[in-house]
This record gives sequence, C-alpha cells and structure tokens, in this order.
Amino acid sequence: MRPRLKTLARERVGHELRLVYDPRDRLVLTDPDGTVEKLLDLLEEGGRTVEELAAELSLPVSDVSAAVKALDAERLLEDGDHLGLLGQEDAERHFSNLAFFESFGTLDRSREDVLRRLRESHVLVLGTGGLNSNTIPHLAGLGVGKMTLLDRDTVDPRNFARQYLYRWDDVGARKVERAADWVRAFDPSIEVETVDMGVESPEQLDELVGRTRPDVVASGIDRPTQIDLWVNAACVRHGVPFVRGGMWVTSGTVWSVQPGVSACRACVPPSADPDTPDLAAIRLYRDGPRPNRGIGPVAGLLGAYGAFEVLRYLTGFEPPAYAGRPLIIDFAGGCATSRTEWTRDPGCEVCGGR
Repeated sequence: MRPRLKTLARERVGHELRLVYDPRDRLVLTDPDGTVEKLLDLLEEGGRTVEELAAELSLPVSDVSAAVKALDAERLLEDGDHLGLLGQEDAERHFSNLAFFESFGTLDRSREDVLRRLRESHVLVLGTGGLNSNTIPHLAGLGVGKMTLLDRDTVDPRNFARQYLYRWDDVGARKVERAADWVRAFDPSIEVETVDMGVESPEQLDELVGRTRPDVVASGIDRPTQIDLWVNAACVRHGVPFVRGGMWVTSGTVWSVQPGVSACRACVPPSADPDTPDLAAIRLYRDGPRPNRGIGPVAGLLGAYGAFEVLRYLTGFEPPAYAGRPLIIDFAGGCATSRTEWTRDPGCEVCGGR
C-alpha cells in the first residue's frame, strides 16, 4: 500500500494547517514544527509505503501509521497502488466519473476500484419507456458494463414528450431494439441484450431474473396491476435488489427493496379499515382511466433518482437511500420531497424467512 493524498486545498495559518477537500467540511491540524506539512507533501507526491514515509520523516512507523489512518478516516487518502491502472482512453472517457468517485475513495477502495465494479455490473431494466428511457442513459454514462433490456411496445408519437432515446424515424419500430441501438452507439463497450416481450406471470418473471442473474433490477413497468409484487417476489427469492419509480398524477415516488435487509413490497399490507380515505382514493384511481401524465422533467427527475439508487447498490459508495423508505416528490408543490417508511413484517410470506 502506498497512500496518496487526494487533490485538496490547504494553507498554513500560524501553527495550524487548514485542509479543505469538500467546501462543506474543513479539517484543522495543529502543526507547530511543520512535520504534518512535510507528511502531506510526501503523501501528495505519492509512491511511498508507510515505512518509507516514516524513514523520510525520521518518525516511528507507528506514529506515521496512526496519522495515515486518521487521514483515511477523513476520506482524504487513496491507495496509489490502485490508481493509474486504467488505459488513457478509459481514463479520459470516465474522467468525471472518476472525479466523483474520488470523493468516496479510501485506502481500501480507490475511485478506479469503484469504476471497475461498475464495468463488471449487470442491470436488468424492465421497460424502456418513460422512466427507464431516462434511467438507461445515466447507467450508460456511469459505465455499467452490461444491460438486459425488456419491453414489448413499439415507438409511438405519444412517447416523445418524455422518452428521448427515440427519434421520429423510429415510430413503429420495436422499442427495446432501438433502446439497445442507442446504448451501443453511445458506448460500444457496453454489452446489451434485449428481451422483446411483456411480463404475463410471476413465474415468467422469476425465470427471467434467475436466468439473467443481474446485480440490480430497475423496473419501470406498471402493467399488469400486480407487477410490482411479482418483481418483488422474484428479486427477494434470488437475492437481487429492486429499484422502482412511478407517478401518481402530481406526485412521484422512488423506492427500492434490499432483500434480507429492508422491508419488501409485500410487507406493506392493505389497511384493515376499508374506509381509509387515501386507500379508497387509490382504489378508485386504479379502477378508472389512467392517461400517462409523465412529461419530460417528471420522467427525467424520477429516472435520475432511480439511477442514483442503482448506483448505490452497484458500488456501495453509500448505503441505499430508498430501501423500504420511499421518496415522495410533489410535482404540484415545487418538487418538494418527503419520506415514508415501510415496516418489515417478520411474518411476510415473501421475505419473512430471509
């Protein structure tokens, strides 16, 4: 291991060193004799082990090791042995991705390690319409190595309010094929498989998840009515995280299921009180006409939130944010956000035994 200091701003004020990597945080270190500053200079150069740093500073290895551990706890270091391993083309292609992941890099896992994890990942995308036609470009931009895309529809003029994967010349073409063509044209290194069909049964979905063995499922389909419960059951059974987004007229939601950790969708029972106003309204809504009101900014916002949650599962740069804790976005209230929480049911027939 050869610790290397991240790119940050620092200055000396009297006996203090002030370090800023992220403007939301400032680290102040006492350094009356300049030893800490010399250590930072050496860490900025990189290429030295802890033992070599100690030798150059004429300090005990234990002292330098403790200092390195403290700086790593502030996420200011990465292991230089895990950096500079990408080819020039990949480094340029993923320049901004690497800059973002640097913020979460540590001695245990560098920014390049995070990117490699993405390049090795597989996402099963259910639906290439309004929601996921916005999620797919984010996943491609991040460098997800493989996607399996499922859809059963053709491109329709009504899609153009919110589905920017498609072009007017694509009207009448199979959506899933055009979406796959977009990904391949965007980044030929991404492996793309297509499944041109709808989901008609829980058994069919279970077979699909079991056969494709994705790292995450991103679902954007809302038919048949029980589809979320089918996806939930298949993902819990196979231990695959499930990310879902959707819209209720003027509000949107993004949630996920982390099998064995969070509540699953089946843990959320219908209310025992049939006169609960919210549920009564939902029942009436579901039974009535349901025109798609998803304009571009709505689909784009939900797709971005969903892509972020997929990223959390694939890389672990931070824990899943919406696992059993749906995010609600009020499109009629300045896009204000709020949270609800599902209680995990130990007796749930889907996840209770996991």
